Amino acid sequence: MTSTIPVIWHAQEDSRGYYGCTAMMNNLFDHYGCAPHYPGRGRMPKLDGAVVVVHGGRELGGLDKLNLDLQKFPKWVLIIALGDEECSFPIEKVEHPNKIVWIQEPMPGRHDFADRYIVDGYGHDHWKHVIQCEKDLDWFFGGQITHGRRLACVDALRTVDWGGIVIETRGYFQGISLSEYYRTLCRAKIVPCPSGPFSPDAARPWDALECGAIPILDDHSPTRPEPGFWTYVLGSHPFPVIRDWSLLPTYLKEIKANYDHLQPMCMQWWARYKSNFKVWFAEDLIKLQERANNV
Repeated sequence: MTSTIPVIWHAQEDSRGYYGCTAMMNNLFDHYGCAPHYPGRGRMPKLDGAVVVVHGGRELGGLDKLNLDLQKFPKWVLIIALGDEECSFPIEKVEHPNKIVWIQEPMPGRHDFADRYIVDGYGHDHWKHVIQCEKDLDWFFGGQITHGRRLACVDALRTVDWGGIVIETRGYFQGISLSEYYRTLCRAKIVPCPSGPFSPDAARPWDALECGAIPILDDHSPTRPEPGFWTYVLGSHPFPVIRDWSLLPTYLKEIKANYDHLQPMCMQWWARYKSNFKVWFAEDLIKLQERANNV
């Protein structure tokens, strides 16, 4: 294995990606001083092995090319599937004799083969906007109302006449400024986190945690009605999970009453997860090299 870890962004021309789904991964690569590459039109470097990022629908129709390109790395590959909320790319059909696969926003049942499941992660450059301030809001939700799960959440919040605010936006980043959004997250103790349109995961839970708030996770999404997503992805965790958003007012009261106990538990879990995230990367690269050496 080379001293500088090569990262191949298979479909990302800036060799990085400035999206919510890529921010946490880029921080990981920066931590290890990885060398990012975008191979473009067949300019795949010849290496013993590499980390290969497969980025969602940008890869749609590109399975055969990806499998051919992976042959340039004969000894090992760590494949990281990001940003495919719709699960449109057949990552299960990627071929390599010595691979480890990480999947963001996995689909239970279909992606049981993966070695690790990872969260969507916090927003890009969020740290520029996170501030220390008084938590004078019991709860806060700000975002687009684009599907039934979010509508049900906001309808429930509008029956709560204490402690918080709702800010509806017409589109992604089309409401209040990013700084104001994070400032309000930092003021909040609790942040309801209705699902994305396809996956229960999105940036909001992790942004909330970065701002010191307790997220309420959505147990399913409009296209995934089966419960249990968060246990599948996270294992044991301390976060409140809701299936029926009409019960949200009761959840808010119970979480507020237990806030002093639950909030530190959530912060400790999140700090441990981020630390483990770095450890997993090193562990899996070592495991891949050991396999390659034993062939």
